[in-house]
Amino acid sequence: MNTQTHLLLASALFARPGRQNRLRNAAVITGALLPDAVIFVMFAWSKLVGAPESEVWSTWYFNPPWLTAIDWMNSLPLFGAILLVGIALPKAHPGLNTVSSVLLLFALAAITHLLGDLPLHVDDGHAHFVPLTEWRFVSPVSYWDPRHYGNIFSLLELALGLILIVILWRRFASRPVRALLLIAVLAYAVPYVWFVLLGGHSEHFATLLPTGAVS
Repeated sequence: MNTQTHLLLASALFARPGRQNRLRNAAVITGALLPDAVIFVMFAWSKLVGAPESEVWSTWYFNPPWLTAIDWMNSLPLFGAILLVGIALPKAHPGLNTVSSVLLLFALAAITHLLGDLPLHVDDGHAHFVPLTEWRFVSPVSYWDPRHYGNIFSLLELALGLILIVILWRRFASRPVRALLLIAVLAYAVPYVWFVLLGGHSEHFATLLPTGAVS
């Protein structure tokens, strides 16, 4: 799935309104974004060094050191271990209880991201079980590639994203949150208009949405 969908899904599942939940909500957002963070760094670095996008998505993405870093940021054992630490921390002390909640929500948001990606990558999936194994699940379905039903799933993801935006809009009344939700609407609308209505070419997808072919 695209990064914004991961973020919206984790927020709908785990984020709650109120000043008392700001730290926990920050943990949710961080956990939902972290698995794609290396990809954004890779894309930004490619722009700094002037590397062509064709090289980034065909070579960098599939080879160390970027591949290694991406796999570790998408490791179920890693985030599972963080989840277990959060569960194991004693809850009697208020400070440790807060740390426990932050770790739990952070790990759950990241694991939600990983489980969303796992069934939707064909030949560009992650090694979700490093360091135990470098095995990669090859799905028959891609969330972006029209050769593997990506044209169908992209519409399903668009519908899911808009539903999640409505849910979060109703849950959060603050203006900053609603402004971010409006930006999320644009994050779906721009690629849809470009590719579906204007017939844009796939090689420009990374420019519009850096994680569009790899998240």
